[in-house]
Amino acid sequence: MKSFIPLVRAEWRLLLFGFVMTFGSSLGQTYFIGLFGGDIRSDLQLSHGAFGAIYSAATLASAILLLRTGSLIDHLELKHYAYMVVFGLCIGCLMIAGSVGTVTLFLSVLVLRHLGQGLMGMAGPTTLVRYIDHQKGKANALGGIGYSLSEAILPSIVVAQLALMSWRQSWVAWALLLAVTVPLATRALLRGHEVRHALYLENVTAGEAEQANVKQRNWTRDEVVRDPLFYLFMPALLAQPMLFTGFMFHQVHLTEVKGWSLPVWGGLYVLYAVVSTFFKLWAGVLVDNYGAIRLAPMVCLPLGLGLLFLGSSSSLLVAILFMVLLAVSVGAYSTLSSPFFAEMYGSLHLGSIKSVTTAAMVFASAIAPVLMGWLIDRGVSMDTMAYGSVAYVLLASGMAWWARSLKYS
Repeated sequence: MKSFIPLVRAEWRLLLFGFVMTFGSSLGQTYFIGLFGGDIRSDLQLSHGAFGAIYSAATLASAILLLRTGSLIDHLELKHYAYMVVFGLCIGCLMIAGSVGTVTLFLSVLVLRHLGQGLMGMAGPTTLVRYIDHQKGKANALGGIGYSLSEAILPSIVVAQLALMSWRQSWVAWALLLAVTVPLATRALLRGHEVRHALYLENVTAGEAEQANVKQRNWTRDEVVRDPLFYLFMPALLAQPMLFTGFMFHQVHLTEVKGWSLPVWGGLYVLYAVVSTFFKLWAGVLVDNYGAIRLAPMVCLPLGLGLLFLGSSSSLLVAILFMVLLAVSVGAYSTLSSPFFAEMYGSLHLGSIKSVTTAAMVFASAIAPVLMGWLIDRGVSMDTMAYGSVAYVLLASGMAWWARSLKYS
């Protein structure tokens, strides 16, 4: 881990910006919104299936919008992009606090998902991989610690908040905190970034002139969506966000049927975050040494093993094993995903390319809550859904292994 120290010394401001973006995006992530699920359903008188359908519809709409808005980070000044996304996310927090029915809940979740999980979640990894290309694995791993830290502390904070105030008041508090802290941090951390961006464009232009015959150097989005390998790799890369979203969205129901207390479950997020952070950093070293493409087929296998344990028992030990193995896959995925697309297709159009991949990820995460909610309402057990998810993981990993062999054949 000593290899991270020179990078931190040289790039601490940009790394910290990536950290702030990933941490702040948590307000639009499923695990965070899902913690309010029980209170929202009770207050608005929604079934598991109805709430899942609203959430999934909003997430799907977010995926469609990302196809248009995801490329903004390629064209706007980074500081202005960050301000726009942060204040939009604050509005989303206030909107959900004022939700009174299905329409307002749908619109508020749409804003939270699109600006939080989507645009703000893209900002950190895209920035770090683009401007720290020589150590993109380590850079993305360090920036991704924002996810781990938020997952470690926010669930317990939310559980404590809900014991002291209503769920609506809690969302207002998060909006105010976000509006005050993140813009100030962005202003300080991106001071002088315009000069760096200009140098980046000069280097890319020079590199393309020297390697004009290498098509892979900087693919356009249209070229990417015509690449057959893209479709073989994607199921494995989508497994973690899709299955994580489904099970975390219904985590309150999961804890109820398994007989686990919600405070104990919330406490497991600390263990989850520690494990996830370790594997983020380790994956960063592996990506820089071996390449993200070679590692991609393995990223969802620990999750599959965790789901196998989850379906096998209701003991607290299973909860611990599930969270640990989930953390391994989440840590590896969060570090590997952006470098993977930079290695495959270049960094110049990375925002535009990631608008497609993030839209696919959001679309996949839109399917899981509504499908699982529908199955729960019809009496399908969480254990059965866990076993079905294991089958998907094995199939997706096999497709990625095939794609890797074709890539290097």
